[in-house]
Amino acid sequence: MKFTHIMGAVEIPPYIKDCLEEQPARSGMYNWIFAFKGEVNTWKSIKHKLHEYDVVQINMSPLDFQTVIEIREELTKTNNTHTKLVINNDYVCECWSEWGTMPAYYDSVQKLGDMVFGTEPHQVSNMVNGAFCIPHPTNTEWLKRQTTDTKSDSIGYVFHWWEGGTYLPYRTCEKVKAKFNIAKSHVYGYKPQHDKMQRFLGLTWDKQMPLDDFPNYAERIMGERVVYDPNPYHTYGRNGVELACWGTPVVGSNRVFSYQKLFPELCCDPFDFNATMEKFDIVFNQPEKMKEIMARAYEEVEWFNYENSKKRFLEALDIAVKRGGHKWYQMNG
Repeated sequence: MKFTHIMGAVEIPPYIKDCLEEQPARSGMYNWIFAFKGEVNTWKSIKHKLHEYDVVQINMSPLDFQTVIEIREELTKTNNTHTKLVINNDYVCECWSEWGTMPAYYDSVQKLGDMVFGTEPHQVSNMVNGAFCIPHPTNTEWLKRQTTDTKSDSIGYVFHWWEGGTYLPYRTCEKVKAKFNIAKSHVYGYKPQHDKMQRFLGLTWDKQMPLDDFPNYAERIMGERVVYDPNPYHTYGRNGVELACWGTPVVGSNRVFSYQKLFPELCCDPFDFNATMEKFDIVFNQPEKMKEIMARAYEEVEWFNYENSKKRFLEALDIAVKRGGHKWYQMNG
């Protein structure tokens, strides 16, 4: 199958080029390119070559809504029924209101795809009828080969810049440090301009880890005694997949798909402090149970590997095409 990811930009942005150079190191959306041994192209460069591909995939970012429309128009104009347009939504549903568009418009753009998918069940439930839930693939084989000599007596908090909350996470980390005798707290992926507690930065975290190249990030975070990610949004959660490959424990949000699947005993409501502290107690005071949890996560993370992810993708594509592709979505979506 000949596969390409399409971007509506005039040229591939530098940050995407950097991301691709790191692949297939980190997990996430661009791993589909590597899983299918495919390509990434701009819409302008590929517009008149769609017939050369079996599948063209595009991410449903607001900037690419118009590109989706143009791809469907080009396929229709050239009577190209061979090439299938796959639309992927990579945005947590809690952020959709920030797009500045109407729900009906977003639905109508989705209906132009021959297959539509999201990565997390709650997200998918808010998409058009017939959308599939397919978390992004991960090169688990590569991740499991990574090691670190960096060991730290610290707790690592995962900051999500698109959410920006640090008040409760910082408070919890301080409680964990005091109760379980942890020396420091580190905040990863930190962008101070998105931190709602930025004015107190000098009084809070022991060390800030800004967004970094993936290998540097990986070496540091896998050396934490425990990772804390109380993500309040619904996402599939590539962090959980990566941490399972590295054997690094994580107390996480039960709104994150990968945490529920891989670390069910260590996830809870992100705003339930008492339940959160019970999870940390498992990490620090129940070694035999932790061995079982981490060993199981290390095995079950293969659910996200390239082979299994491709299988889910192709099975969904077969269902979508057989029922009528974009014409089915326009009638039933």
